[in-house]
Amino acid sequence: MKGKMNHGGIYLLEGITVIGTVAIFQSLNEGDDKTELWHRRLGHMSENGMSVLSKQGLLGGEATRKIKLSEACVKGKHRKVKFGTGQHTSKEILEYVHSDLWGPTPVKSQGGCSYFVLLIDDYSTKVWLYFLYTKDEVFGKFNE
Repeated sequence: MKGKMNHGGIYLLEGITVIGTVAIFQSLNEGDDKTELWHRRLGHMSENGMSVLSKQGLLGGEATRKIKLSEACVKGKHRKVKFGTGQHTSKEILEYVHSDLWGPTPVKSQGGCSYFVLLIDDYSTKVWLYFLYTKDEVFGKFNE
């Protein structure tokens, strides 16, 4: 498509909108085979899944080959693991406190803080959030 800049500094695309279809374009680099191209187009689909599509004639009629394992494949197949259930049972307030310190932030807060600490009481689930200038303020906020 082509674009022309209007007087507001925004590019307006010249073209038409086709509703109900999807257009995908990716050039094939030298050395790439069509299996790799389809693998990327289909969101790093497994070899088995691509084989099924190929047998149904949905990949241009070509047989699929073995695909190389890429970093995107590995990261895309990671799954979140649940945290285990805690082995403690709190019987009173402030008996067990969870905490998390975060920072330094890429941009300081309006007050100039670069860190924050989150404290959560296990028994009451009350939450305290403190903004900090430096990490060494954590213990003082915990005692507070």
